[in-house]
Amino acid sequence: MPKTAVIYARFSCNKQREASIDDQLRICRQWCQRERYAIVAEYCDYAISGRTDDRPEFQRMVANAGESDIVLVYMMDRFSRGEYDAPIYKRELAQHGVKLVSALEQIPDSPEGIIYEKLLEGLAACESKKTAIRTRRGMEGNALKCKTNGVRVFGYASNEADEYVIDEDEAAFVREAFKRRIAKETTNSIARDFAARGVKTSQGNPCGYSMVERMVKNRKYTGRYEWGGVVKEGGMPAIIDEVTFMEAQGIRATKERSAESWGDFALSGKAICAGCGRNLQGVSGRGRKNVKYEYYRCHDGCVRPVRREELEGEIVKALRALLQDREEALRIARMVAESSDGAEVAARRKQAAQSLSAAERGLKNILNAIEQGIIAPGAKERIAELEHQRDRAKLDLEAIRDDQIDPERLADFLQCGSALDDATLLKAFVYQVSVSDEECIVTLNYDVESNEPARLDVQRVRTKCKWCPRADSNRRHPL
Repeated sequence: MPKTAVIYARFSCNKQREASIDDQLRICRQWCQRERYAIVAEYCDYAISGRTDDRPEFQRMVANAGESDIVLVYMMDRFSRGEYDAPIYKRELAQHGVKLVSALEQIPDSPEGIIYEKLLEGLAACESKKTAIRTRRGMEGNALKCKTNGVRVFGYASNEADEYVIDEDEAAFVREAFKRRIAKETTNSIARDFAARGVKTSQGNPCGYSMVERMVKNRKYTGRYEWGGVVKEGGMPAIIDEVTFMEAQGIRATKERSAESWGDFALSGKAICAGCGRNLQGVSGRGRKNVKYEYYRCHDGCVRPVRREELEGEIVKALRALLQDREEALRIARMVAESSDGAEVAARRKQAAQSLSAAERGLKNILNAIEQGIIAPGAKERIAELEHQRDRAKLDLEAIRDDQIDPERLADFLQCGSALDDATLLKAFVYQVSVSDEECIVTLNYDVESNEPARLDVQRVRTKCKWCPRADSNRRHPL
C-alpha cells in the first residue's frame, strides 16, 4: 500500500516577502514524487498569519487528521509561528498517527532531530514577532507621511503614492450627511435614504445607522490624518470645514416625537422661586379647546406661573446675543481651555518631553563617540532604538497639543448660531434663574473678570408673561 501525504501551504500577506503558494505546492509535490508519496489533499490558507490558529484550511486539515501518513509543509514555519500552537497541533496529529514533515528542512528522526525541530519552532516564533515589529515600524513611517496604510475611509480613494484623494461621488454623500444632521434630521432617516440610493459600507453592506453616526463624528473629513496615534492636521484633503464639523457635533439627532409627547423642561432644577427659594416645577396640560400649555410654577403659589416658551426663549435670546460679542466668547473659551488642561495632561506632557530629551541626549553621546573612533557593540541597534523613542515622543507631544482646546476655534464654535441647540445652551450656561412677579434674574455658570457670577436681566419675560390658563384642572396661583 503506497504511503500518503496531505500538503499544507500558507501565505501571510503582501506586506511581507513570503514564498508564494504556487512555489510551496510545487516544491512539496516534487518531494512527494521523489519520496513516492501519494497526495491525498492540498490545504491552502491565503493572507493569514501563522501566529494565529484561526485559519480555515488549517483547521480543516487538523479535523481530517488520519487521512494520510504525513502532513507535508514547505518549511516548518508554514505550519505555525505560534510558540504555543505548534506543539499543541503537532501532538494532535501524532495522536492520529500522522507525522509533520518539512520539504526543505531535513530533520533527522533522532533525539538530536527533536532538539533541531524545537529550535526551528522557536526561531519561527521569534522571526514572526520581529516581522510584526518591522511591519509596524514601516506602517508608522508611512503614517508620518500621511499614507493610507490600507485604511479605507468612505469619501476618499488612494492615488499611486498611497495618499488620500477625495472621491467626489462618495464625498457628496458625506457633505449631505453633515448638512442633514445640522438640520436635525435623525440618523436612521439619513441611513435609510442612503441605503435606498445604493450607498454601501467598505464591506459591501447597505448603509446603516452605525455608518452614518461614524461619518458625522469622523474628524478625518476636516483634513485631520489619524493612524495609530499619529495625528496631523491637514494631512489629507478636507471634505468639510471645521465649523461644519463642530456645528454637527452640537446637534443631537433625536427620535421623532409623536404629537402627544411633551418637551423637556431645560430649566428644571435651575429655575427657583424668588419668594421661597424652592425649585419651580415644570407643569404641562391641556385646556378646554385641547390647547397644550407648558409652564413653570411655584408649588406654594408664591409667584405667578410663567410660560415655559417665554422664559426659556428670552434666556436663549439673551445668551445668543451675549455670545455674539467676540471678546465674551473668547473669554468663555479661554476659561474652558484652562480648566481642561489639568494635572494629568501636564504629567503626560512632562513625561513625553523627558523621553524626547533622553533620546536626543543618547543619540548625541553615541554620535560623539563614533566621531572619536569609539564604536561600541550594538551601537547600530541602539541608535535605531533611540530614534524610535525620539519619534514616538514627538508624536506624543503633537497628540497632546492636538488634544488641547484651541480658544479661537472654540469661540468660533460658540458664535456659530446653530452649533448648540436651545436646551443644550440652557443646560451648559445657566446656573440659576430667580423668578419673581416683577422680573427674572439669570445667573450664569462662569465668572466675568470678578468673583461675582455673570447675570442676564430678562425682565421682558414678565412683561410678556402675564398669562395663566384657567381652563384646566391644574393648581395655580390665582390672578
